[in-house]
Amino acid sequence: MKRAQARAAAQLDSSQGSYQPPAREGCRQRQWETPHDDANTIRVRVITWRDGNVLVDFVVIIERLGPQGWDEVERFDCCHGHCHLHADGRHSSQSIYQLDSVADVQQAFCRASSEATERARIIRDKGSVIS
Repeated sequence: MKRAQARAAAQLDSSQGSYQPPAREGCRQRQWETPHDDANTIRVRVITWRDGNVLVDFVVIIERLGPQGWDEVERFDCCHGHCHLHADGRHSSQSIYQLDSVADVQQAFCRASSEATERARIIRDKGSVIS
């Protein structure tokens, strides 16, 4: 009983939810890019996976054009039961939205997309990576 209570308390304190997306291989993938400056040197690349008409997984990536092609600057993804931001190409992450159901994925996608657009604008205007 104490173990169950400890697990329940840990879940309440954690930003990681219980949602687990289906395997991407069984889903329909769609990808697109949106430029964020006139010279097309900053863009937001979006990859979504749908099971039927339901959004079940996504990645939103802010990219900068470098000498060797497009470089990932920041990335939002939704694994481990939460949508999170990997800022400045770091492996660490900042939780944005807890995912407990498939309906949460759509909410997290809207939030991540909006935040990515704002962060891409700031990166473009400053000409450097933000933290």
